[in-house]
Amino acid sequence: MILSIKHRTCYRYPEAVQFTPHRILLRPREKHHLRIESFELHIQPEANLRWMVDSYENHLAVAHFSEPSDEIRVEAVLTVHLQTQNPFDFIIESYAERYPFSYNPHERKALLPYLEVGSPSNCANVLPWIWKEFPVMPNSTLEILTQINRRFRERFQYVRREEEGVQTPDQTLAQGSGSCRDFSVLFIEICRQLGFAARFVSGYLYDPPSGADHIENVAQGSMHAWTQVYIPGAGWKGFDPTNGVLENTCFIPCAVANEPKLTSPIQGSYSHVHTGISSTMEVELEINRLDAVPPKPQAS
Repeated sequence: MILSIKHRTCYRYPEAVQFTPHRILLRPREKHHLRIESFELHIQPEANLRWMVDSYENHLAVAHFSEPSDEIRVEAVLTVHLQTQNPFDFIIESYAERYPFSYNPHERKALLPYLEVGSPSNCANVLPWIWKEFPVMPNSTLEILTQINRRFRERFQYVRREEEGVQTPDQTLAQGSGSCRDFSVLFIEICRQLGFAARFVSGYLYDPPSGADHIENVAQGSMHAWTQVYIPGAGWKGFDPTNGVLENTCFIPCAVANEPKLTSPIQGSYSHVHTGISSTMEVELEINRLDAVPPKPQAS
């Protein structure tokens, strides 16, 4: 499958402001089944770009602006080639098939940032919610994770939020609603309180109009957020609580980290002689399939 992605973001200000260096995380993370065919990044006003790989192995561009402006436009135009993947095609180490289990010492040392639970002031109601929803916890590691992932679609209402930041896990539980970012943060906290290493993912999600991969994505029109959980033997496996599915061929991750703020597509700030200068944001995202969809077999 070959996809064309055009992602435009525009920030506008009532007056010209001076920008700090901006970190831009819009380049997908290539994997054995995901290959970038082409990638172009266009920025206005003109900026000096420096590419780097961060500590999470995300490829990002750092834009240095020399002139003030009353807007920033960032456009990513790319083509990616995806090979079909079965999200359940993996083998779990025998010691981790049943819950609970313990990561081996070498893995646990590397996974510590992804095991850290949140503050009790923001996450006090997470464990009570788990025990209420699952009075009898499945003893299969995969079954626990898939059931919790599906339960989000049943219990919570998706709402689109353009403002920056995320709700705390307790806020999402209390409101019964949130964005894909909010659901991912809550799912991560649930996983960590159960002893699973989990990280935040930001990227693109292509929802085919039909076929086995069609999921009726409720969060279309902008970048998506989901979660990856580290399972011994399988590695980092993706779970999308917003849509209640596992990460499949159509998920295109651009950034991963132990905290959501580190995966924001565009990170930076601005200054002005007058404080309190506000900004507005507009986002356009187009994802189209370029190769022909294989025809359905004819009945004999």
